[in-house]
Amino acid sequence: MGFAKLFFLLPVLLSVLTLEYSAAQGFKCSSPKTCRALVGYITVNNTNISAIQSLFNVKRLRSLLGANNLPLNTRRNHTIPAEQVIRVPINCVCYNNTGTSNDGTIYTVQPDDGLYHIAAEVFSRLVLYPQIAAFNGIPNPNVIAIGQKLKIPLPCSCDDVGGEKVVHYAQVVRSESTLGEIAQEFGTNESTLARINGIKAEKDSIAGQPIDVPLRACDSSVGDDSLDYPLLAANGTYVFTANGCVRCTCDAANNWTLHCEASRNKPSKWDACPSMQCEGSAGLSLGDSTPSGCNRSTCFYTGFNNATIFTQLVQDSSCSTSSPSNDVSRISLNWDFLFLLVLLCFPPFQ
Repeated sequence: MGFAKLFFLLPVLLSVLTLEYSAAQGFKCSSPKTCRALVGYITVNNTNISAIQSLFNVKRLRSLLGANNLPLNTRRNHTIPAEQVIRVPINCVCYNNTGTSNDGTIYTVQPDDGLYHIAAEVFSRLVLYPQIAAFNGIPNPNVIAIGQKLKIPLPCSCDDVGGEKVVHYAQVVRSESTLGEIAQEFGTNESTLARINGIKAEKDSIAGQPIDVPLRACDSSVGDDSLDYPLLAANGTYVFTANGCVRCTCDAANNWTLHCEASRNKPSKWDACPSMQCEGSAGLSLGDSTPSGCNRSTCFYTGFNNATIFTQLVQDSSCSTSSPSNDVSRISLNWDFLFLLVLLCFPPFQ
């Protein structure tokens, strides 16, 4: 009798999984380029930073720390409790109008693993098991071998949103969450979320699926000829660039302007970090500013190439050389005084 029930329910279960797969085909991405994106990993059990770094093959611990705005001195064994969301940085590439991680997140199959378990539990539903099967050319999703290496196609995008560059963030929607609540949490709007995710109506089921959330990025002075263009960082995060020599922080309180400074790290490809001094600045280096005043100068980061870090001196004239409002006020008072004097000397209706 139990087998009969199972046989009856099997088509229903398969139809549910098919609907789930069709509802999450990946994030739209039409840009012919690569970019830096984020995915929100929900921890299943208590874990640590090192384990998450290893699971997603994040090359440098500082990249993971920066994505979560954790101090640089955070230890690898720093405990992360269960059910906590950790932002993981990934490299995204757009192909065939779909964005997919391009940094080789590879999982080694363990005993008793199945593709559904790997997708739903190991990677917290950021990807679906049919996507893993298709990406790895697995004809039968029920047949995988212990020790087999699987590439995990994490969802991402590099597209501009509303004419602005953003950091795309894959957030798995919790049960009973609404588009409005998600939009409010991440500083966007409901219509934008619906449009870029192809959601036609509020009744469309999105719980348990990754949704593309565009995070506003700080304005950057990096030119399109730089090796790290476009350099994007979301509010409350920091990133490293120029082979690790430069650290850039995005803080909305800083007028949404990317603040970059020397990281004092050992460079990853150079023997030593190149000079980061601004020309004609009388000694200002990257990130430095003159004392506050009417003509404040700041040394900005504008990119790097194979041998040079580029900087630019930017002046902010916050004080006006004249006080037109005071002059207008003074003129107005003078005319009022003159009119009163005329009335006193030549009173009307005598």
